[in-house]
This record gives sequence, structure tokens and C-alpha cells, in this order.
Amino acid sequence: MPYTEKQEITVAAHCLLNPLTRVKGLAPLPFRPEGPTVQLPCPEALYLGLERWAVTRNQLDVPQFRRFCRALIEDYADLLQMLARQGAKLRVVGVAGSPSCGVITTSSGYTGGLPGAAEHARVSGRGVFMEELLAELERRGVAARVEEVGKKEGTGGDF
Repeated sequence: MPYTEKQEITVAAHCLLNPLTRVKGLAPLPFRPEGPTVQLPCPEALYLGLERWAVTRNQLDVPQFRRFCRALIEDYADLLQMLARQGAKLRVVGVAGSPSCGVITTSSGYTGGLPGAAEHARVSGRGVFMEELLAELERRGVAARVEEVGKKEGTGGDF
């Protein structure tokens, strides 16, 4: 049955529904979708594993990771395009400050060196994965509204 003009589908960053994929030590984010939901894959967990360190966008903004993200996105973009053609409105929900899944804010500030606590800043912009997803949807003429869950200001913190 085709969707009604007002039917909205939530397209959620993976860790919003499965906090076990977040970087260890980060608390789950409060998120409870209502209605139909598409859970995106977690590019960082799939690319770097579950035992990864926290990273910033500038560390992930390399050709290989972008190609990896585009490969993950292809089938999801097909599905989202078909749903939109049936009349669904898309609401993409990202994670504030995430280097991959931020849709309004991301992180920056890697300075190199040995693993350890490092300062980073929240900056305006999209994470690499969401940037690639939204660019692909735009290329296909699929509209999407974006919003984020999580802290939106300050440095460091819970993303």
C-alpha cells in the first residue's frame, strides 16, 4: 500500500538503536523512534571494529573511507528512493558531533601522537558517512529533513 502524503520514515544512525556499536565508554543516547524506521549501518564499527578509539572527522576524511561509505550507502539509497517515490517523507537522524554520523555538527581537532585523551572541537558540518548519504539522496532527487541527537555544543563530550 502506498504511503500517505504525511507518512514519515525515520532513517536513524545505527548506534541510536544499537548503542553497543558506539565507542567504548560513550553512554547510549536517548532516542525512541516512532513509526517506520530504517536503521543505517555503522560505518566506523564495520571499518575500524568495535575495539576502536574515538576519532575525528579529519581522520576519517580519506578516499578509502569515503569509498567504503559509498559502498554501504548504495542499497540503502535504493530503498529510501523507492520509499520516497511511494510518498514517504524522510527524516534522517544523526549523532551530534559524530565524525561519521553528524548531520549538523561533527568533530575536528586531531593533532597526532600516541593514543590518549585528546581535545577536539564540535564544528558545523556533516560527518563523512552522512555527507555521502545525503549527497547520494540529493543526486537522486530524494528530499530528506535532518536532525541530530546528543550534545550540540562545547568540546569533547558525548558523541
